[in-house]
Amino acid sequence: MMAGSGRIGNGMKRRALFFTIDALIAAMIMIAGLLLITSSYVSEQPKSMINTMSQDMLNILSELQVWEVNNSYIQELYDNGSIKDWNNTLLGQIGEFWANNNMSLAEDFAMNVSEGMLALHFGYSIIMDNDTIYSRTNPVKNSLVTSKKLLTGIQKSKPIKGYIAKARATAVSKTTSLVVPFAPAGAGWKGSAAAPGVVQVIKYFELPDVSIINASIYLSLHLDRGSPNWDIVTMNNGSCILSRDNLNLAPGSEGVFRVFRLNSTCFNIGNNSIRLDLRNLGYNAHIHPGTFLLINYNQTDAPEMLAWEHSERLYFDNINSTEGGTGAGAGPWVIRPFHIPTEATNISVSIQVAGRGIRDYTASCTPSRRFWGWGSNHCMRDYDYIIFLNSGTPFDSDDNPVSSPLYSYSPSQTAPYIINGTNLVAVYFNNYEDTVWGQGTELVYSDPINNASGSSYVEVNYSSPPALPYGVIEIRRVEDFGGVPNYTKDTSFSFPAEAEGVSSVFVHPVEQYSYITEVYSDTGFPPGNRVFQSPASRAVPSDIYVPLWTLDRTPLMPNYERIVEASWNEVLPNSTVDYGFYIKGFVGYGEVFAAWGEAVDDAVARLQQVLGSYVNASDIVIENTTMAGVPSLWGPAVAEVRVWD
Repeated sequence: MMAGSGRIGNGMKRRALFFTIDALIAAMIMIAGLLLITSSYVSEQPKSMINTMSQDMLNILSELQVWEVNNSYIQELYDNGSIKDWNNTLLGQIGEFWANNNMSLAEDFAMNVSEGMLALHFGYSIIMDNDTIYSRTNPVKNSLVTSKKLLTGIQKSKPIKGYIAKARATAVSKTTSLVVPFAPAGAGWKGSAAAPGVVQVIKYFELPDVSIINASIYLSLHLDRGSPNWDIVTMNNGSCILSRDNLNLAPGSEGVFRVFRLNSTCFNIGNNSIRLDLRNLGYNAHIHPGTFLLINYNQTDAPEMLAWEHSERLYFDNINSTEGGTGAGAGPWVIRPFHIPTEATNISVSIQVAGRGIRDYTASCTPSRRFWGWGSNHCMRDYDYIIFLNSGTPFDSDDNPVSSPLYSYSPSQTAPYIINGTNLVAVYFNNYEDTVWGQGTELVYSDPINNASGSSYVEVNYSSPPALPYGVIEIRRVEDFGGVPNYTKDTSFSFPAEAEGVSSVFVHPVEQYSYITEVYSDTGFPPGNRVFQSPASRAVPSDIYVPLWTLDRTPLMPNYERIVEASWNEVLPNSTVDYGFYIKGFVGYGEVFAAWGEAVDDAVARLQQVLGSYVNASDIVIENTTMAGVPSLWGPAVAEVRVWD
């Protein structure tokens, strides 16, 4: 065993000797190669690594937080309040000191946190917007590399925190207009100078707490001048009165149009009434289209949120007709318009008509007891009550009315006749056009102050998307057509620059004599969209709705309106376009300011610019907040790290 073992050992020794020689040769080759690589690395390092050094240094400064640098200098700055945010990055903290013009502190801090990152033979500098914060000023021998990073939210000489504000008007003083139209109505058939036929038209309306700038009443009437002078217009039981002689009627004239200025003392805050007393000797006294109040006023108001659902009850004027001394007969009539926007849905309209003193006429149907209407002759006794709804043929009638009838029509009954736009209800008791068979005193009854439920009215409900989704102030403006009388009258208007949205637009035709009236509206001239045509002769209201789709609602862009009287009767230049628009009652957050007061002043100024010349904010709520660390605050500033050798 020993001898065998010894022989094996001698062979291994020889092989090991060969391996050792190979290893020495290989080691010499590796050392030679390593020396070559090392020599190359030492000579090329600045060119291949310096770019990485500058970028790495910038990354460390922008990612490492203040609290992570655990030294007494940093702790001292935090304790004395120089450092306010423990979680700030090192680069962000350098930027804050620089933004606050504390250059010495910025330099000391930059030196403290950066020295030791690079070997001493490298030079470097930390720069903010070309301001050198700290520099190790070794001379540049070989190369210099710059790495940059944007720091948003800071800027030199700007505070790190800024202020923004928004403003909302909770009360405003606005200048606006109100039109109160009278619907065409009449009677008071014939009579004598001693006992004329008389019709009294009483309109009720509400006026909020306003300061009236000026007010006018437009009167387009048909009456007779033959009887002695009397009071034609009586406001609020005598606060203001206009007599027949104030109208200065021409001899033999029955049609008249006049405009009178009214004092603010004519009006009440709250409920108001206007009574028109019209008399006639040879026909029926009545109101032509173009009779209305125009009130311009200042009002303290609050922005309102526009609703989806709309509901209103529109009362008829009270029409009281008394026959003349010749016994020619009574028989009141009235046209009541109402309006539904083009975009309205879920429309529901109910109508109630109340009468007083109505005659049940039962005379035989002889030729003298017939009248002409809707294409043929009809017996008077069969039509003591007639109602039309957007048509020249009756919607309903009654041949046997009680003395004080009450007619009610449900939404399901009216629905087939309702249109989007201007709707007309025309009511006749014991008369039609130029024929009358009533007697004594008869009324289309309406007294919304004392008997709302028993009065004549139209109740309108519909859904309509709000023009704007936030609080707004409505302003209305009224402009005359102008020019000279003509059977065709044109005008144009534009919404002002302050307009954020449109509420509604109406045309108010003024005519001394009317038959069939048409209204056109368009964004070009001549306007080509017919938006209204009288559904029957003399069915001409004092207010006609203009659909918004026919208008350019862009501020300052022209819109054209045209009135045409098909019978060639004259349309007067006092016809008006009445347009409403909304002004936004708030402004959002604006620019960032260094001081709270500056942000507030800016918000108030921006709000007043939005309100424009129509509105002054009398009560403003300011909401403000502090901004910090927000990219849009200031800047951006450019941070640089330059490294060289």
